[in-house]
Amino acid sequence: MPRRSPCAPPASLVTRRPVVTGSADLGTAAAPERRADVAAPVVGLLTSIGGTLDAFFLEITERWREQGAVVESAAGSLAETFAEATVLPSITRRPSPRNWRARAELREWVRGRGIDVVITNTATASMLVRAAGVGVPVVYFCHGLHWNGDRLADLPFRAIERALVHRTDGIVCINSADQDWFDRHATRIPRLRLLGGVGLDTERFVRRAPMPWREGEEPLRLVWCGEFSERKNPAAAVRLAHVLRDRGVDVVLDMLGEGELFDDPSSRSDVEGLVIRHGVADPVPHFERSHVLVQTSRWEGLPRVGLEAIAIGLPVVGFDVKGVRDLPAVQLAPEDDVEALADRVLGAARGEGPALPEASTLSYVHAADTLLEFARSTISGEYPHGTRYAL
Repeated sequence: MPRRSPCAPPASLVTRRPVVTGSADLGTAAAPERRADVAAPVVGLLTSIGGTLDAFFLEITERWREQGAVVESAAGSLAETFAEATVLPSITRRPSPRNWRARAELREWVRGRGIDVVITNTATASMLVRAAGVGVPVVYFCHGLHWNGDRLADLPFRAIERALVHRTDGIVCINSADQDWFDRHATRIPRLRLLGGVGLDTERFVRRAPMPWREGEEPLRLVWCGEFSERKNPAAAVRLAHVLRDRGVDVVLDMLGEGELFDDPSSRSDVEGLVIRHGVADPVPHFERSHVLVQTSRWEGLPRVGLEAIAIGLPVVGFDVKGVRDLPAVQLAPEDDVEALADRVLGAARGEGPALPEASTLSYVHAADTLLEFARSTISGEYPHGTRYAL
């Protein structure tokens, strides 16, 4: 089942009967004590919102089931494509007064579903399940710690994570900055770094033949894909297009996505045909006709859209910031240096820079199998690769 890209339109709702905790089918009586089956564990997958399940875990959970695991998923809101996901009303995207019920709901979910290990993703859900003490190992799959740098505003998030890290049985991260933080503050906790993040469906993102820019014969086509937000920094992409135009380059920038800054003057250009904003759209056709993907984020976990582009064979350039710098074969410019970014774009479009990795190394199969092996290790206490490794 194909996963929805972050820039793609929502999939049609699948007919389903959502399960809500507290209903009769979950039950409230204590489940009989049993030994976990390490070879075929019951994996509880928890996210703050259902959309995260849809966006990142469809192929992964299918692969887990193929490997013998039972998967029980849950989130604070409906998932479009996880038909049997449990809805936990106390789990929210951001901290909320509703969270006071989370301890009871999470314990009931784990007990009622016979879960052997919880894999949790997204900040609020991961905070709540570790604080709840659900009685089984909890693996925190961190797509990106909820801060960047040392801003005072982020002190509460760092303090909470430092308090909870010792209630965590395993940590999975996907970028070097988060790995460094956990290396300092979670020295005794088993840790895994997934170098390719959650991976991709490489049958959807098919490697194309090299398509270098025919300079002087065709426009330089750039693509930008993401949320129109301060963190994603769309204004820098628009400035980049203007810098290239001022250098005499015939350039077109396609921008995919939506968000609070979509209609902001900084996210558009008065030069006709220079910047084309498409809204939410399937990125694959745009990747296939473009010469370079531009990443202007101020920080990322590990940008999925960058991995998608690389799988197709599209070179990626971006600022040297958390998460972006960990993309394989990415070409980097100093943060906010749009002139230097323009230099990297021209080099990448002309075929300069490192070779892209084989698409197979970005497959979700690798991510799924490595995650499941790590989850099994947190149950058994046996780590064949050691308690700190990267794959």
